[in-house]
Amino acid sequence: MKLSRRDFIKLGALTAATAVLPTRAWALMDNGGDFNLDPRDPGGFSSPLFKPGFNGGLLGFFEPRGPFMINATQGSANILPGKESDLLIYQLADGAKGYINPILKVKKGQRLNPVLKNSLSQQATIIHWHGLIVDGKNDGGPADGISSGETYQYDFTVRNRAGTYWYHPHPFGFTSEQAYKGLASFFLVEDDDEIRLRRSLGLKLGENDIPLVIQDKRFDEMGNLMYEPDENEWFMGFLGDTILANLTVKPYLNVIPQVYRFRVLNGSNARIYRLAFLKGAEKAAYYIIGNDGGFLDKPYRTNEAFIAPGERMDILLDLRNFRPGDELFLKSLPFDPMDNEEMTEPMAEPMAAEPSMGLDNGEEFYILKLNVKKSTGCQPSHHQRIPGVLSCIVPTDMSDAMMREITLSQADMQWFINGQKFDFNQFPIEVSRNTVEIWDIMNDMMSMPHPMHIHGFQFQVLERMVMEGAMENPGMDLAVDEMGRLPTDLGWKDTVLIWPGEKVKIAIDFSHNFQGEQRYVFHCHNLEHEDMGMMVNYRVA
Repeated sequence: MKLSRRDFIKLGALTAATAVLPTRAWALMDNGGDFNLDPRDPGGFSSPLFKPGFNGGLLGFFEPRGPFMINATQGSANILPGKESDLLIYQLADGAKGYINPILKVKKGQRLNPVLKNSLSQQATIIHWHGLIVDGKNDGGPADGISSGETYQYDFTVRNRAGTYWYHPHPFGFTSEQAYKGLASFFLVEDDDEIRLRRSLGLKLGENDIPLVIQDKRFDEMGNLMYEPDENEWFMGFLGDTILANLTVKPYLNVIPQVYRFRVLNGSNARIYRLAFLKGAEKAAYYIIGNDGGFLDKPYRTNEAFIAPGERMDILLDLRNFRPGDELFLKSLPFDPMDNEEMTEPMAEPMAAEPSMGLDNGEEFYILKLNVKKSTGCQPSHHQRIPGVLSCIVPTDMSDAMMREITLSQADMQWFINGQKFDFNQFPIEVSRNTVEIWDIMNDMMSMPHPMHIHGFQFQVLERMVMEGAMENPGMDLAVDEMGRLPTDLGWKDTVLIWPGEKVKIAIDFSHNFQGEQRYVFHCHNLEHEDMGMMVNYRVA
């Protein structure tokens, strides 16, 4: 039996009526504190944004010089004011420096030999190098999970172009919980294009070139993370009610009138963001210069963009015409998430005078406040120009490409790819090495948005189109070409958001020089969907 979007709402209302609702982190402001954690309120942005640095610690930049070990273990951090939150963390030691969730900074062509140690108390785990072009054994898929106390040896050469990649756990059934509780960080690749851009705009990592991971979490009254999805939340995806940027709640960043680069990662389990910078009610322009697979061919000027779980967006924000005293907010603008029929449809018995529990997908809220200050050093040059060319994107040769149809659907509170769920022993997709395929991915009209991610390779988006009879989706107005593509679709990708009733064509070049048969997975990066089995193996032989 198929469920309509209206049925989803009814099911959610029933679940809420019979379950104990979690205490919102926002309620902490009623416990004698003067802080306000409600992301829908622009007040209370009083915590300095945590900026990564080169001295170790949380999100410290780590530049490998030889073999190193990453330890997945338990930890804690002060995230909410006056509260200690239990987390799962990646730990790394380098001489006297200790790192938590280190940002790996490497060069294209560099060989890496990391070892993962699983020090988690019970669960299996494995690291997936999200977006990296590697052989199947080094990819870190669900079949490679290791038990507590075991280690896993990686050995691969970085083949990717400059870009913002990341790493996170991928054990089947536990990915959503482990990533939600803290296991994730950035993987930055440098090449000549990267060096050229940095020099042309005076960009310095951790100063005006800032990795920015955005996440939504739920906390209990003690400040600990809450992750206990009910049946409806497994089906729809788990949403938090507190927004964090670099694990900072209600953050601010003092800036000066210069160009800033933000390497944005959507590290949420299920939430989609529609990002815009606003000065008052006016949207400020910014430039999208890169996505999942690194630089685009040129900067694309915009004032808003969608980013789904697992996607990255590399942007430049030019503040040279702003004045000291100006304030901007990075916000997620409202949109129809297309996972229910009417967001404002009333419940059967609404609770009068009570704020809505949780933060809906598609709801408007604030993420980061930017305070423009006077420069205390040399004034940045107003004659610097944002480069007109960033890199060369060679179109995939599709002259001998094979077509493959992929369908995304649901039935009986389950999600499917081509009518199938994940099975360790089944390989529904068989690919010949050194060939090109065009995947025609169709998302059912009675579905919800799915960010689809492929392991081991990058792809190019060829076209977006709305299927006959389907509703228009929120991204259509942001298209930049006649193929319906968004700026974030251009260049190279590993994750693509597909709305209900939408068909997206992608081209994948499966050329590689790895020895023997290679095994990977293709799945939805809504992490609850992935753990429910919205994932299939594929084999390249």
